[in-house]
Amino acid sequence: MRRRELLGAAGVLTVAGPVLAQTPPPVDGVTTERVAYQSNGKTIRAIAFRPGANANGAGVVYIHGSGGMGLDQLAFARQFAVDGYLALAPTYLDAAEDDVVRREPTMEAWRDCARDGIEWLIGQSVDRRRTGVVGYSLGSYIAVDGALGDSRASAAIAVCGGWDVYIPRHPTRRIPVLILRSERDRVVSPASTQRWRQFLLDADVPVRVQVTRGAGHLMTAAQWSDVYTRSQTFFAEQLGVSSDRQEP
Repeated sequence: MRRRELLGAAGVLTVAGPVLAQTPPPVDGVTTERVAYQSNGKTIRAIAFRPGANANGAGVVYIHGSGGMGLDQLAFARQFAVDGYLALAPTYLDAAEDDVVRREPTMEAWRDCARDGIEWLIGQSVDRRRTGVVGYSLGSYIAVDGALGDSRASAAIAVCGGWDVYIPRHPTRRIPVLILRSERDRVVSPASTQRWRQFLLDADVPVRVQVTRGAGHLMTAAQWSDVYTRSQTFFAEQLGVSSDRQEP
């Protein structure tokens, strides 16, 4: 059931226009919806994972990498709903086409897409103080750099992120940030991640770095599970969500 559900959710990236169909909740109570919201006049398609009876009142936006939304990434986003969060996984390519050059107007449109995803959560009655954003690879920059701009997110996580992805702007907000670096990442170097960390520290942003042992830039399902545990522990701490998980 869950794999079929994720395959159906992945289809939102190729189906034109917003789709409002809803799938029946599986045993864990999570409901999957294809939804849409507006960002700078563009319609942004997204998958919403709604929790069951264990809803904790918090919400998370997940921003995918440049390769799109694979099943491991969808499973990662969905797991937040299993643990009680309202989770939203938008496709920022609806905000602006990826021309590979990625000039500033394109990056700004993508950051706005993440920001407006947070606004969608708030519009679903999630307290803005209990909203977080997490992104992978290119999405790590969109998530964190955007959250440190004009977003109302209260915490942000970068997975496989660093200076190699894109040059960050000077932060205008000081929210907690977690950077999860893959030990064997050959796309985003350790020096690049360290440079980003130091840049944020110099701007008085509270930031910490953790390492996913044995992982490369492309991760296995088990490594994504490790990343999820670290992410959920961080958000539980920063967003005031009770959790019995132990940080590895």
